[in-house]
Amino acid sequence: MGVRGSTLIGKAQPDERLLHFTSWDMAGIIALKERHAHDLGHQFALGVKQFAMLLELDENDAKSIFREVFDTDRNSLVDSFEIISCLAMLSMMSIKEKVDFIYSLYDFNGSGDITMDEMTILMRTLVTGCAKMDKKISPPSTEEVERLTVKAFNTADKDADGEISKYEFDEFCFSHPMCKDFLDYWCGNVNQVVLADKEVFVDAAFPPAGASLYENIAIPPSGMLPVSTVEWLRPNQFCPDTPTLFSDGPLANRFCPGPASNKWFLSALHIVASNFSLIKNLFVHTGQEDHGRYCFKFFKEGTWVNAVVDDYLPFNRMGLPLFTQGEDRNEIWAMLVEKAYAKIHGGYESIIEGTVEYALRDLTGGIATANDTNKDPKFQEKVSQGKFWLALKKELKNGVVGCSSTTPAVVTNDVGDVQVTNRMGIVIGLGYSVLETLEINEKRLKLIKIGNPWGTGDFTGDWGNTSPLWEEDLEVARAARRNPKVVDSSSFWMTQSDFVRIFNVQYFCKVLPEEWQTVRRTSTFPANGGGCVNFPTWVQNEQILIDVEDDTEVVVTLTQEDDLYHKDRPKGSKISRPYLGVICHRHNFGDVDLGSTKKLMTMRSSTIELMSSFSNARDVTMTGELPIGQYAVVPQTFDPDAGCKYWITVQSRERINIYAGSEIDFDKKYLDKDLEGDNEMEQDLAKASAPHGHGIEEANQIVALQAASKMIADLTIMARDLREKKISLEKRVQELVLASSKLQ
Repeated sequence: MGVRGSTLIGKAQPDERLLHFTSWDMAGIIALKERHAHDLGHQFALGVKQFAMLLELDENDAKSIFREVFDTDRNSLVDSFEIISCLAMLSMMSIKEKVDFIYSLYDFNGSGDITMDEMTILMRTLVTGCAKMDKKISPPSTEEVERLTVKAFNTADKDADGEISKYEFDEFCFSHPMCKDFLDYWCGNVNQVVLADKEVFVDAAFPPAGASLYENIAIPPSGMLPVSTVEWLRPNQFCPDTPTLFSDGPLANRFCPGPASNKWFLSALHIVASNFSLIKNLFVHTGQEDHGRYCFKFFKEGTWVNAVVDDYLPFNRMGLPLFTQGEDRNEIWAMLVEKAYAKIHGGYESIIEGTVEYALRDLTGGIATANDTNKDPKFQEKVSQGKFWLALKKELKNGVVGCSSTTPAVVTNDVGDVQVTNRMGIVIGLGYSVLETLEINEKRLKLIKIGNPWGTGDFTGDWGNTSPLWEEDLEVARAARRNPKVVDSSSFWMTQSDFVRIFNVQYFCKVLPEEWQTVRRTSTFPANGGGCVNFPTWVQNEQILIDVEDDTEVVVTLTQEDDLYHKDRPKGSKISRPYLGVICHRHNFGDVDLGSTKKLMTMRSSTIELMSSFSNARDVTMTGELPIGQYAVVPQTFDPDAGCKYWITVQSRERINIYAGSEIDFDKKYLDKDLEGDNEMEQDLAKASAPHGHGIEEANQIVALQAASKMIADLTIMARDLREKKISLEKRVQELVLASSKLQ
């Protein structure tokens, strides 16, 4: 709240000092209200002493919370109703219970109805207090709160002197987009759980058991271990030294797949790890990490969703992790992120196969694409003209970049043509991160630095780590900040020509700055009618109205459901993805606050500002610059009668006013269910070719055989070592017996 079009995306992350209160239940909040009534006499303004008494804190412990969180105007007083309502929002109560409690708190005369003044105070106090607890919330102006309250009373058909009932209040709060987003933001925030001092957390929703591994524990996926042979270990049981989330030094961010391969996800994780701030952004502080309770967030359906997990991880009987395993065996962050990602998808089996761009979107919230140069006949032309180099530098500046080689190399020997698993040291099927570029014009040299966190696949060509060129040309070595005598196996350099020859797939993930405005809405396409502008029923689709007051860049993303995330859907009921597209059209809709808003009825090519292609991908994105003006954004399915749910996210560099759903009072003539619009476009719309995701998995059987071969080799080495130790111990025993007999 605070901007026309709520900007609250994700879940609340309150000040760490307030996490203790997230474990309070309804009884604790009721007791808080009673202390305010009986011990403080309904006092409105509280000093530090009264604040400590209300929260049952030691006065010294209360001071920092009082002064640094709530007393923002530095007058040594805080509003008691603000504190009570804020702690209710922090609590473990359901969102409906929170709304009920806060409504009763501001029903000052106990009538069961509230006046416009009472609702205005409720809205302003609650959101202002929540903005103090979570800095991502922008406190609303008095004008914005009053406008929202007037809207609530108009919706209930009540005038300013009337009162609205609890039912009418609920109807407004759970339907108006701004209120709904605010409540959703505080629904599912990370709550602490009650744990004894030395108690470790066990996640009952995703337990250390076979059900968290496989959909059918009696029939594991091909090549996977039976659940009876899987052990679940905590970090203090498998780390040789003190477990740590992140290690320092050369092994940082080095990890590789275990016997159960999910290289698509790990490749995306490697690419994102090239920007450490993006990795840290995945972690949501619980305050109970010492108890083995962690929380991570992933971007799903236009918002960030939380996943709480314990730190039990699956291992085989040899003490090796089934999935991700770090080169530094004390570093556990990647293993925990992987577990949380498995949880939100229903289990580890669910993330064995997938595409890199899918995971990049989930890990960053960015705009992820994969370009296969083998399918681009003009790619070499772009390289020769310098367009690829400029695009690569731009993508590195705006987000993260990765690459992979998915086409096996073929060599000819005495036997004939044989496929090999690497190209000049680059392993086929692994995703690498692109770290930086270096251009030395006078040498006509373009170098690209590649991150290699797999611990394998070191480039052997020109300017690779073992290349003599570094010692022959110290000028280039200095420009690359590289000591020719020191080999850093976590990265390597290569020329642009080698890069485009070896890596046929490039992954780009644009991550928008945090200061950009983000607004998300949920809606459904018509079950009867709708469709794209090829059909006159296109006007039956929802229209999102945008008022741009300063020229701005915008990104509009349409998202639809996908099978991988909706794991609770009955088996066999596969989601049918329609082709989606979106158009941004100039449209003078007037002043939304005055009602009787005009709907866009005629689509013209000349006044279309931005337009996406139609695709059945999970996410369809439209980007571009919008000059000052008013616009209608029209999401569409290519064919009518889709009836499916979708999410639309509008992101902009500058603040814009966005109106959707119940925020818009369209003139009644536009609400006819049989409404038809005009199409004056120069040509009909067409579907884009279906996108093909870039999964880079090997068959599970192959992975399993490789893992089994490695296990047998490890067991053989272990047996040999044990035999040598046995011989050494027997020899030592004989020496001790001989020495003992001499002493006697």
